[in-house]
Amino acid sequence: MSDALKISNLNLQIRRKNILNDINFSIPKGAVCAFIGPNGAGKTTTIKSIMGLYKHKGEIYINDHLVVNQYDLLEVGYVPEKENFPKIKVKHFLKYLTQLYGVSKKGFEKQMKFYSSLLQSENLENRKLNILSSGQKKKILIIQALLHNPNLVIMDEPTENMDPDARQIFYNKVIKHLLKNNKTIIISTHQLDEIKKLATFAIFIKDGSVQYSGPVKSGSDLYKMYNKLNKTKTSPSLKD
Repeated sequence: MSDALKISNLNLQIRRKNILNDINFSIPKGAVCAFIGPNGAGKTTTIKSIMGLYKHKGEIYINDHLVVNQYDLLEVGYVPEKENFPKIKVKHFLKYLTQLYGVSKKGFEKQMKFYSSLLQSENLENRKLNILSSGQKKKILIIQALLHNPNLVIMDEPTENMDPDARQIFYNKVIKHLLKNNKTIIISTHQLDEIKKLATFAIFIKDGSVQYSGPVKSGSDLYKMYNKLNKTKTSPSLKD
């Protein structure tokens, strides 16, 4: 089985300081990858580098194709940690993004209806983005990442600021729907209790270096690996 994502010798300096140090890992197609580590470990920086938001050294492959420009990222769905929304209506914003991906009007309407219903956010379509709550904005970030039907989905703290019901819907409905359609999913999170039942693969990063990359068999394995590599005792909620 080929890899959905492969990172080779990824290095990044910001203001002459090493932020990422020889990041290397491969994620197989169809995996649910828990991308984990303590705060400041380099998780978000790695994800932003993959998405071309930082000028880095090293190579990134998606479905065995070397990424050389933004066009090579069109089959990736990306949920950033922070939003920077314009002051327009939700539906107008999402429609504009799908046009950039070449999605037809019919395709947009179908996908919009499906994911809005799944995330129970139909009532947000005609509201302005800037007045939404932080949890509602997260839902919109998730929807925008999925409208063009990407094969690889990378999510940075996707359930942050969501209420408990929305978190359950995200994992029990959205993620399971993506898996049923053979998508590869990478989720950066501190909440191991939420991802432990679904994760089949894990990458642990600390101090800008990968400490572990490989399959996980169970939620308890995920906790043991985290605790061993982080050398701290943790509870199921790892927000620190």
